[in-house]
Amino acid sequence: MNTINRLGDVLIHVKDLNKSAKWYAKILELPLAEEDIQGPVHWFNIDGGRGVLLDDNRNNSSHVRPSFMLHTDDIDKAYQLVVKNGGEIIREIERDEMVSFFNFKDMDENMVMICQQHYKHE
Repeated sequence: MNTINRLGDVLIHVKDLNKSAKWYAKILELPLAEEDIQGPVHWFNIDGGRGVLLDDNRNNSSHVRPSFMLHTDDIDKAYQLVVKNGGEIIREIERDEMVSFFNFKDMDENMVMICQQHYKHE
């Protein structure tokens, strides 16, 4: 199996998470419970595990704005693969009980997030 093995979510950077979540819920025709909007992100499942991730960026530096996410089952191996192939690391690996992730730029300055989930979306 490939180290980076599936396409993840599209990331949309928003100024007001509550307002944006309500708006996207309407256009995606998906339910939205008020208590779900806590931030810093809100996720909408669109395609059996892939979706739209709204990010209010409260935990990001102003220069970190990835546009999409790739998934891996081994974050350390994926990190080494990116570095070995000349990717510019923008945000080092961060780990918590739910996910591990990092951000990098490719040779054309596109910013990407690679994420390893430690849980399964329902």
